[in-house]
Amino acid sequence: MADESPNPYSAPAAALSDGAPDPKQPRPKKPSRLAAVVVSLCCYPLPGPGFFLLGRRRRFVVWTVVGLLTWAVLAVAVWMPFGRLATILLLAMFALWLSSVVATAITNPSGPPLRRALPTALLLIAAAQGTSFAVKRWLYDGSRIPSGSMVPTLLVGDAILFKKGRSGITRGDVIVFEFPSDRSTIYVKRVVALGGDTVEVRNGVVSINGVELEQTPIEGICPAEDRPGLENEPTSCKLARESNGGRTYPIMFDYGRPASDEPRIRVPANTVFVLGDNRDNSYDSRRWGALPLDHIKGKATVIYLSNDPKTGPRWSRVGRAIE
Repeated sequence: MADESPNPYSAPAAALSDGAPDPKQPRPKKPSRLAAVVVSLCCYPLPGPGFFLLGRRRRFVVWTVVGLLTWAVLAVAVWMPFGRLATILLLAMFALWLSSVVATAITNPSGPPLRRALPTALLLIAAAQGTSFAVKRWLYDGSRIPSGSMVPTLLVGDAILFKKGRSGITRGDVIVFEFPSDRSTIYVKRVVALGGDTVEVRNGVVSINGVELEQTPIEGICPAEDRPGLENEPTSCKLARESNGGRTYPIMFDYGRPASDEPRIRVPANTVFVLGDNRDNSYDSRRWGALPLDHIKGKATVIYLSNDPKTGPRWSRVGRAIE
């Protein structure tokens, strides 16, 4: 009868296989890089969430903290305002997010996939988008200038940032607001009078509580392309700096189509009286009355991009603080 006991001198099974994996054994699963990239794309502008799904928790923390810090400093730059710094940080936020997407796509997964990968991915997206919503709701947001009513301060094609809230709004501020008769339409004008003030406009000169605002003529070129319907007609304009509320800012008068005067009125409480800096080509409180405070979205502070619809980018305007 043959002895069937194991040979104590036989080689281990691993050595006999030369380290080759057993084809009968399933390969261990790894986290999906595609899913991680999709999550990174959906979390714009916050960088880093895709690394969490790949098991790279340290990278996730580093990228996310850097992104949140950049976001916070950007909010400060918009509120101060520091025009150039805000523009640089806005570009940095986009560059960080894009870099994190690329890095996620080329990073090797670490460890097995999460047991609840889909709920985790949805939670990461919700957290990133919730943070973005909170920033736009309470800190700052952006808008574009579609018309020439604020020339020469703001030109058609300017993209601006504005700090949210209506507290501290005073004379001379450029504000972003919801149009009273259609709150889905966003307007940008300058506050010239507050609730309780008496305001009058005569021959282009604004009077607040019986005192005329000082206007000092300045040299400049008339932007004829910002005269809707009169682009091909000769124009003659006057540029000036107006003083109001302890600050000065540029305004423009168009001799080709002067606006009508505004009789003396008392601005109601909880409202402001707004005008466009392009005084003869602006649809403002002279036409539709004082603006309720609860329509104000915030104060415009920074031009972060400017593109002429006809000639292209206006680089000299990028990063300007709004006067």
